[in-house]
Amino acid sequence: MNRYAFVSGFAALFLALTPVSSRSENKVIMIGEAVRGAMYAPFYIAEARGYFKKRDLDPRIITFSRGNDINALVAGDIQFDLLSPDKVIHSALGGFPVKTIMGTVRGLNLALIVHPSIRTAADLKGKAIAISGFSGLPFTALLLCLKELGLTKDQVVPLSTGGKTARYEALLSNKVPAAVLDPPFTTMAVKEGMKALVDLANLDVPYLRSVVAVTERTLQQDHATVSRFVEAVSEGIQFYKNPANREESIKVLAKYLRVPLEKNRAMVEEGYDTYQGMTVRKPYPDPNGLKIILDTIAESNPKAKGVNPASFVDGSFVERLDKAGFFERNNF
Repeated sequence: MNRYAFVSGFAALFLALTPVSSRSENKVIMIGEAVRGAMYAPFYIAEARGYFKKRDLDPRIITFSRGNDINALVAGDIQFDLLSPDKVIHSALGGFPVKTIMGTVRGLNLALIVHPSIRTAADLKGKAIAISGFSGLPFTALLLCLKELGLTKDQVVPLSTGGKTARYEALLSNKVPAAVLDPPFTTMAVKEGMKALVDLANLDVPYLRSVVAVTERTLQQDHATVSRFVEAVSEGIQFYKNPANREESIKVLAKYLRVPLEKNRAMVEEGYDTYQGMTVRKPYPDPNGLKIILDTIAESNPKAKGVNPASFVDGSFVERLDKAGFFERNNF
């Protein structure tokens, strides 16, 4: 069976079950996301407020699992992918022609959370630290935290325990004395008596947390659609970044997270507050924000050594908007 068969079948079924837009001139675009999360609030806002529709686009946002979104992108089942940049780099190094066209969230809000018994860097030596795996965001965050402490990964025991919930539970059940976590689990752990030994949110880390990727085929064959997509999302970002729109943004976020706001307001507000500040007003896919990821990947993949991070990006769409004064016209 073709390795993209399942993903293709899913996308076909989704399209078959989705009502056709009454406006025939609106072009349907398939947007994949690795997870349904607060970091994608500008995209949800752009859909909810009609910024795509205003540009004759009819978006369908699909949430994938187990990394199938990048497979769907390469297969052509989706045209845009909202994901972490390490997946783009891994795919490009593997020979798949993908490019990053927007960098929407910058910085790292992960922290190294430890038991109260861990007071110094020396106390951490030889201890297990829960991460999700030996690649991706938590692993990169671990390396940065250790560097801040003057340690290397060989002086601790990185332990692959799974996703955010699994790492949090491993820490609270004393299976590990330390874990790499991000909100809301950092806040929850501190309330349970744990402490942050290193909080990357307090450091100005040049790291792109969330990006938008497309294939080179889409860039070549459907340049106009990519341009309209970038403009719609950029307008969503401007709305999201405006403090005056806080309440409406929170309502949109709750709707797309599929949680009742009256019961989960604290959680939704934390998601809003966390990523509203990390979302960049001008979403350039900054190559400098990929360097840390590339260096981490190079430790296990020789193909990444000496590669120019600029080779993974196409910033021309955001640059065009910037030169046209778009971000000044929509400033707050």
